Amino acid sequence: MAQKKSETVLAADEKMIPTAEESIAVGSFVSTFWDQYEQSRERREQLRENREDAYINAVKEVIKFNKQYRNSIAKLYEQTKKTNKDMVSELVHQINAGKDEIIAEDIHSNDRDELKNQLKEVSGQLEKLALTPIRSIFHIVDQLEDNFEKNAESSVAYSRDRRNAWLAVRKEYVKKARNAHLNLVDRGKNSFKELVKTQ
Repeated sequence: MAQKKSETVLAADEKMIPTAEESIAVGSFVSTFWDQYEQSRERREQLRENREDAYINAVKEVIKFNKQYRNSIAKLYEQTKKTNKDMVSELVHQINAGKDEIIAEDIHSNDRDELKNQLKEVSGQLEKLALTPIRSIFHIVDQLEDNFEKNAESSVAYSRDRRNAWLAVRKEYVKKARNAHLNLVDRGKNSFKELVKTQ
């Protein structure tokens, strides 16, 4: 009889040891599952933020390149204008040098100088008139690009703020789900223990 009691005690001890190990394994499995879920969610958020940062940087680089391109076109135009002006001045100077050899009256000389001045003034006005639409277009494009950059930045900032606002709610839901999962496992384990005891 004493032997039967010791066998039942040993049998009970043997049953308790595996269930304790199973309890630790099941609890760690549940915790590992939820930890991995949280880590994957954090990685996903980090990747999304990296993509958003890359998008903003790409927009800024494209806008910077476009502005440099427009500036180079404007400088090229200015250089071409300067070269043409120098060529015209040299040509006028050569023509005047040739006419100086021919004896001309002072009146004709004054008329020529006045005509040259008027021609320069008219050509300057025509040039300003021709450049006005181009400058306006460059200005409008600059404004559009600046607005696009600001809108992209504010859109990303709004999206991040919205996600951060919901982050606390999501964390609370995950915490509740984890606790419910652990409680469910504990209840199943306790029910199984009770079932084994009745057997």
